[in-house]
Amino acid sequence: MNWKLISLLSLFSIAMGSASVLGLTQNYEWLMWLVIGVLCAWIFARRVADDFFLHGFYLGILDGVFNALIQAMFFSTYLANNPKMVEGLKDMPQAIPPAVIVLIMGPIIGALSGVVFGLLTVIAGKLVKKPPVESPPT
Repeated sequence: MNWKLISLLSLFSIAMGSASVLGLTQNYEWLMWLVIGVLCAWIFARRVADDFFLHGFYLGILDGVFNALIQAMFFSTYLANNPKMVEGLKDMPQAIPPAVIVLIMGPIIGALSGVVFGLLTVIAGKLVKKPPVESPPT
C-alpha cells in the first residue's frame, strides 16, 4: 500500500473543502470530485502495482474526513456560502449540532466515494500501460 501517494493525493480534499467553504463548488461539487477521482485513478494506475481498489477506497475515506474537517472548522462561513446546506440541515435532528453532523457524514460519504474511486482505479489499472521496469545493472 502506497500511503505516501494516498496522503499526497488527499490534499485535493483540502482544496475542495476550502472551495466548498467559500461556496465555489455549489452545483458542481459532484463533477469536481469525479474529475479528481479520474485523475487520482490514473495516477494510482501509473504508480502502484497492486491493490488498485484499496488505494482508491482509502483515498476516498481520507478525502471525506479532510473535507468534513475543513467544513466543520469554518462552519459559519460554510453555511453563509451554501444556502442549500442550511436547508438540508433543517431536516436533521436538533439534538446534534450541525457541525457534528458534517463530521459524522464526512467519513460515510468518503467511504461511498472511495468505492467509486476504487472502481475508477481498477478500470484505470486495466487501461493504463505502465512504463517498463528497468532492471538493475548487473
